[in-house]
Amino acid sequence: MKFMKKLRVRLRNWRKEYLDFSTNTYKVIWAVIFFVLIALILSLDLIPNQVDLRAGQVSQSDITAPRTITFIDESRTSELRQRAADTAPRVYEEDSTVEEEVINKVNNLFEAVSEKRSFFYNNKISLSAESEQESEQNIQETENPEVQETDGTDNVLTTAEIENFDQDEINEIIGLVREEIDFEISSDSLSTLITLNSDELTELQERAHNLLQNKLGSRILPSDLPEAREELRQSAMEMDISRSKRLVLAEIAETVIAANMFLNQEATTSRRQEAISEVEAVEQTVRQGEIIVRKGDVVTESDIDILERLGLQKSGINYYNITGRNLISLILVLLLGFYFYKYQKSVWQDNSKLLLIELLILTVVFFAKILTLFQNPFVDFMVPTAMASILLTVLIGSDTALITTLFISLLIAPVYDMNFNIVLTSFLAGLIGIFSVTKVKERGDIIRAGLNVSFILVFLIGGLSLMQQNQDWTYLIWSIGGGIVNGLLVGVLANGLLPYLEDLFDMTSSVKLLELSNPSQPILKRMLVEAPGTYHHSVIVGNLAETAAEDVGADSLLARAAAYYHDIGKLKRPYFFSDNQFGGENPHDKTSPNLSALIIKSHVKDGVEMAEENGLPSKIIDIIKQHHGTNLISYFYQQALQNNKHDDIEKKDFRYDGPKPQSREAAIIMLADITEAALRSKNFNKNNHDRIEGFVRGLVKDKLIENQLDQSNLTLSDLDTIVKSFVKVLTGIYHQRVEYPEKLLKEMKGGNNSD
Repeated sequence: MKFMKKLRVRLRNWRKEYLDFSTNTYKVIWAVIFFVLIALILSLDLIPNQVDLRAGQVSQSDITAPRTITFIDESRTSELRQRAADTAPRVYEEDSTVEEEVINKVNNLFEAVSEKRSFFYNNKISLSAESEQESEQNIQETENPEVQETDGTDNVLTTAEIENFDQDEINEIIGLVREEIDFEISSDSLSTLITLNSDELTELQERAHNLLQNKLGSRILPSDLPEAREELRQSAMEMDISRSKRLVLAEIAETVIAANMFLNQEATTSRRQEAISEVEAVEQTVRQGEIIVRKGDVVTESDIDILERLGLQKSGINYYNITGRNLISLILVLLLGFYFYKYQKSVWQDNSKLLLIELLILTVVFFAKILTLFQNPFVDFMVPTAMASILLTVLIGSDTALITTLFISLLIAPVYDMNFNIVLTSFLAGLIGIFSVTKVKERGDIIRAGLNVSFILVFLIGGLSLMQQNQDWTYLIWSIGGGIVNGLLVGVLANGLLPYLEDLFDMTSSVKLLELSNPSQPILKRMLVEAPGTYHHSVIVGNLAETAAEDVGADSLLARAAAYYHDIGKLKRPYFFSDNQFGGENPHDKTSPNLSALIIKSHVKDGVEMAEENGLPSKIIDIIKQHHGTNLISYFYQQALQNNKHDDIEKKDFRYDGPKPQSREAAIIMLADITEAALRSKNFNKNNHDRIEGFVRGLVKDKLIENQLDQSNLTLSDLDTIVKSFVKVLTGIYHQRVEYPEKLLKEMKGGNNSD
């Protein structure tokens, strides 16, 4: 006990030195430190990975999966999508102008052959008959085709005329023909065409038309051109004409044939994209305990990918990942701070509460980071978010606990690589913890809250696991086991940390107040023995204050506990106070009014010192300071006025040092204290309800007029409610008891004797 008292004193002194600050400078400093620590926890690896392999290396040991993961096999998916794109049918459209263009090429060839050989023959005759000057003029006309056509010469030559050409002349005609056509054809074929008579030339032209038109009547793709040319050659070579003509026909057909179906690039691309979209992503599942790489096996790129996904492969620093995590934490910290600033002013203005919230967040997130090192489904669901939820609900309130629980759950997401199951489990476990401790009456309720968390997590984790396809039952059992341990761990940690957090941050929970209200507390037991009148008075004041506080919506538990301790300062000199004088000698009869007033006032100061020595919460210490406000000790003041003949009595010497009540609970205890003491000292019929109410209203009115309640935030409506609450309790205490008739008493005694 002495050790705990010393520890409380040290914590209180440390808190006053480092935590009890109100300036925004400290708020900013702690916020920056909080963000830096959160960023470090999210970004840094606590221990290095154990595997450093490269594709092509030989594994020196078996490497197994520490947990079950399901991921998209990008390589296999990409391969299937590429295959679908390659096999997707291409879209072709027919070009109706191809046949016309091909026939025009054939016609141009035959017309050029017929025209140029006739023109050459006519020039040849003219050159032999005319003079050299005229010959030069004819040569110029030869270079002008229009002149040739206007000569009126006939393009039809006889066989004898054609046979009259020598090889040099045929070569000259070939040159002229090549200038007129836009495709390549061999000199042998052109020579053959030049040597044919008009009928043979016309017949060969018709055969070329028929051969090409028949072929172009079907679909010819660009890829089909080699086959089409081969078929045309075979068809030409099967015709019943001379071999030289067949060769010429085959070459013409092979040269001018073209594809009449062309690729529609836009439609083909659309069809390829459609085929790709129909290919579903290939999921691969690696189960816990599955051997990824066996000892002696050559490591593949696929193995490296799985190791990286499991976090087993050592890799370089991922600055993008770190930056992303820091941005997430920064946004969340700013949102949380804005929420408290905008919607919870009481938390924002209390740096101790803000620091408590930051400490619990850091504790849970750091705990989660440590659990990730085990890479086991049993510990994945053991993040004690509900511990922070329970502690914040008990120490601050459920609204603060709710938003902080959401904040912690979101921060855990990057720790577990955005695992939705972990985040959802963490948040819902925190909600169960909050709902379970909204009305805490003893420390056992916190343990029961942990059991509630375990119970709910069994079904929650089971449901999430069953939703996954091909779920491993071993993984399911381990996960549920982790959820059960989570609840137990939450109950133990919350129950164990609560008293230390109360002392460190000077916060008073309902559990602490219930413990302090227990009559077995050392101070209360001492009061019962050394100052029984004060103890009885404090109990009645506690009943009055608790009822009134509950009726006006104040903290009734705080009011009762503070009422029990508000007069503990009287333990230093109990016999100087009337409630502990049971008809004996009054020590004030031998002291001056000034000294008596000083002794009476000192019980407030003595009470504060005793409260601090025994580690009582600051809320109760504040009420001890304020429960008399700056009231006048009127009895000794009047006595001093009567005894003093020099008129040098100052009223301030007979007033309590204050301050005036700063809270509703302190004001209620002041009124309850005065009411109980005054009513006990009054000698009138206390069975009369109206007289009690009038008396109480008079006391409350006096304190209102004296401005003792100005800083307590009590309204006139609250004061009326308080009076009614006091009257209800006092009527029950001082009610008139029923007197049993003498005959009935005798019968009762006789009945007892017969038994």
